[in-house]
Amino acid sequence: MAERNEQVSPARTVPTAAGKPSCWQHRLFGKQLARCGQMNDARKPIDSPTASLVHEDGRPACEVVGVYFSFVNSGATCDEFTRQLTELYENVNGAGDADRRKRLEVVHVVLWSNVADVLDVDESFRAHVGDLPWLAVPNRDYERKTRLSRRYRIKTGVPTLILLEASNGAIVTRGGVERTIADPTGTEFPWRPPHPKTALEDGPLLPCGARDSNEPMLHEELRYCFKGVYFSAHWCPPCKAFTPQLVDTYQRIRERGHDFEVIFVSSDRSEDSYNAYTETMPWLRIPFNQEERRRKLARAFDVQAIPTLVILDPRDNIITLDGRAELIEDPEGLNFPWNFRLVNILTEKYATSLHDAPAIILFVEGEDCEIQFGESVLLPAAQIYRRDQPDYDPNYDDPDDDSLQFYIALDCETSDILREFVGLDDAVPLLTAIDIPRGIYVVMEYGVEITVDSVQQFVDGFLTNKLPINKIKTMNKTSKTTEHMPA
Repeated sequence: MAERNEQVSPARTVPTAAGKPSCWQHRLFGKQLARCGQMNDARKPIDSPTASLVHEDGRPACEVVGVYFSFVNSGATCDEFTRQLTELYENVNGAGDADRRKRLEVVHVVLWSNVADVLDVDESFRAHVGDLPWLAVPNRDYERKTRLSRRYRIKTGVPTLILLEASNGAIVTRGGVERTIADPTGTEFPWRPPHPKTALEDGPLLPCGARDSNEPMLHEELRYCFKGVYFSAHWCPPCKAFTPQLVDTYQRIRERGHDFEVIFVSSDRSEDSYNAYTETMPWLRIPFNQEERRRKLARAFDVQAIPTLVILDPRDNIITLDGRAELIEDPEGLNFPWNFRLVNILTEKYATSLHDAPAIILFVEGEDCEIQFGESVLLPAAQIYRRDQPDYDPNYDDPDDDSLQFYIALDCETSDILREFVGLDDAVPLLTAIDIPRGIYVVMEYGVEITVDSVQQFVDGFLTNKLPINKIKTMNKTSKTTEHMPA
């Protein structure tokens, strides 16, 4: 196993507000984590941080980081999976040399289904993790636990394991629980997904019933097309509600001259249901009898639920894994193919991200000319900020909590809720920096003209903590921010 001692690249770093580099592990989990095996040492405080995911020289201490969310008092489900995960952890890491980089390190995030029923939270935490071989987010770091749960959309009471590349924080899979159960010894760990192109090329794509041609096609014939890979099923009510929306937007996009094709990947339970469902579709489909091909595509895109719409560019690179949300926000398809944008309109979809990272937000009334003005003054600052992060990849969920976001807020309900939450007046245009994780906001001085230069100065001043800071109104009243600012 000596070959596993190869040279490892230092963990990815990004600039912080003070200009000092910080690796993604520290920004996501904090600089120090608690070691579960030391919880039973009465000489140490229960939350004593003693371990890190990064060596002093910046090298990651493992190949893959598993973020494990488990729930106390949720029945035996989490306890049973914890035992399975412990076996996997021991199998993939082995005994070996203690100095050798681990293949897997687990960061345990312990949550409670109903904390009101817990007499002693610390003792409950100790009992839950005290004998485990990995690391944990300190028990009383409630803010970090909340942010991690929101970032990965954790469902209460359901154990969840998300695997991240230790080198850059990219998501390997959100389905770590399912993968562990299916491969308990970790024979194929870390279950990196296959490239989707191999499954797309593996046979013909058949026409659906409402298509204007009965000719099957090969993937090669779509080499100039943007593609939507649509995972859905006839038995699924949300799917049946979304499919007509997709049909309408698909037709609008094609009418405007875009080369766009949709490929249906079925999760139907019978061929009769599959045939009935595809009769309404005007695009292409993977044959129902090619079950392994359909499974391979689901693994390639780490599909965890349906309906899911993945948008690919003509070279089969992922543009977005969340095409469904993009389409619902933009049913006309005016922003198709929904590439990553440095400056976005603040909608309900993006509102949840404000809980995870600070944002520069320009409030305007909402006329087309004001939107164009907003983009013209914000985009140069956004480009300069991103220029300092050359390894940013929009295909991945960025693990750097403090990555700055740029939004234009129109006169709408989402903006009204945000103004009330923060404590902003109704002035427009209004340039702000809002940092919900820190509970603060900054407003550009009234009377200053909003230009490319003044926006850049404002962003620089915010990042270096040189501007007057205000505390967010609602967060001063209660720490339960999610009850006031909807996700």
